[in-house]
Order: sequence, then C-alpha cells, then structure tokens
Amino acid sequence: MIKSMTAYGRASDSFTFGKLVVEIHSVNRKMLDVTVYLPKELLRFDIDVRKWLASEIERGQITIRASMQSDGDATKNIHQQLVQLQQLHAGWSEVARTLGYDPQAAIDLTFLVNQLHSSPLIDTKEQELEYKNALQRVVHAALDELMHMKLEEGKALALDMENRLVSIEKQIKEIEKRKEEPLHRYRKKITERIEEMEAITPDLEERISRELIFLAERMDVTEELVRLHSHLDQFRKQLRADKAVGRTLEFLTQEMLRETNTLGAKSADGEVSQFVVMIKSELEKIREQVQNFE
Repeated sequence: MIKSMTAYGRASDSFTFGKLVVEIHSVNRKMLDVTVYLPKELLRFDIDVRKWLASEIERGQITIRASMQSDGDATKNIHQQLVQLQQLHAGWSEVARTLGYDPQAAIDLTFLVNQLHSSPLIDTKEQELEYKNALQRVVHAALDELMHMKLEEGKALALDMENRLVSIEKQIKEIEKRKEEPLHRYRKKITERIEEMEAITPDLEERISRELIFLAERMDVTEELVRLHSHLDQFRKQLRADKAVGRTLEFLTQEMLRETNTLGAKSADGEVSQFVVMIKSELEKIREQVQNFE
C-alpha cells in the first residue's frame, strides 16, 4: 500500500527506571535523513534507533525524540533518590577521610545532588539490556502509529491521484476524437485553393502531395497519445504497489508532462490546445502531490 512521507507517531510506557516517551515526526525528503535526540543515559543506543527506523522507512526526513520522565509516584522517586544520596554520601565520605579532609566540611547536599545527576544510570550489562529492550519496545510502538498515519495519508493521496488520472484520460479521449481535424481542414483549404487555379502542372501536384504528407507526419500525435496511455497505466500500477514508489511516480509524471508538451507543440487546433492545457494543469498538481509519497 502506498504511503505518505508526512506523519507523526507517539508512544510511551513505564518501566522500573521510570516512564519512557518516544515521538517520531516525518516530512518530505528525497532520501532517508534521520535525526535522533536521546537523553544522555540512552545515547549509546543511537545507532540501534537508526537501524530500527531504517527497517520500516525508506525515505523522508525523520526526527525522533526520546525522553525519560518520572513515573508519577513522587514518594517512590524521593525514596529511590534518598537511597542513592546515602550511598553517595558514604562513598564520598570515605574518599574525603582517605585524602585527609573533614567529610562534614567537604561534602554537603549540593555536592551530593550534583553527583547524583552526573552518575550513570546504566553501569551493568543487565541494566544496559533492560534499557535497550525498553527503548526498542517504545520506538516500535511509536513507529506503528507513524506507519498507520502514513498509510492513511497515502490512501487519501492515492484517491486524489486516481481522480486526476480519470480527468486526464477524459481530455485524451477528446483529443483522440479531434486529432485528424486540423489535417482535414488543411486538406480542404488546399483543395479549395487548387480549384481556384486555372491549371495545375504535374510538378505542382507532386509538391502539394509531398507537403500534405509532411504535414500529416508532423501533426500526427498518435505516438504521444499511446505513450500517455502507457504512462497512465504504469502510474496506476505503482499506486497499488506494496513498496516505496515516490521516485517512480515523479519520473512518470515528468514523462507525461514531456509528452503533453510535445502534443501541444504539434497541435494546430484551438480546442485540442485547450485540452492540452487542462492535462498539464492536472499533471502539475500531480507533480506537487507525488513529492509527498514515500
């Protein structure tokens, strides 16, 4: 199913160390560009986070932010910090005495709090695995929400594309009905001029025939119309593909614009020119929209 590049996902969960919140925001970008913001305790998992995102997303500018918050139990948090402060006080008091300083004079609450905030929360392999598993779970939950929104946005964009393709096909059918009209008018005009002439030499008749053949070849838009039909069919197939198709759709749109410009240049009919203008108008809108596809 086709996906949009613009989406947002958020997830959170509580663990023994507190609450973990992850937000992911995606916008348009030709290539995959990932920006990761992690708290210092989780910076070691930056590469892992990028791999998790790349496994689901092929292109776009992705910004992911993870934050660690209190789990809401103030009493429990204060008790945990109190235990840690007591452990820090005992440890630093031993250091002060060993170095010959008075612990009461060298160690105060401000010093201990600063040490508490600078102390790493992860100091064992078991803790590292716990934090990594927790981060992975919440990142994938946020990714699921992001991908759901990408799919929903993709459906809306694909429906809009389908409607525009139908409109283009209507204009092409009208052009197909009238593609011979300019040549018929030119032949009629030449015939009338010939009838006005008193005599026609064999050389003049041959020159007129060659001119009509040359004009017919120059004004023939069959090739452009066939290619437009082919590109429209390919465009529809890509809209139903289960992969990233943004670049392919951009290429097909560019090719359809090129064929339409050639069609307009060959046209010598006012109404056909109007149909060409309407086709180009739809294609320009499609070109803007396909930039939102992953």
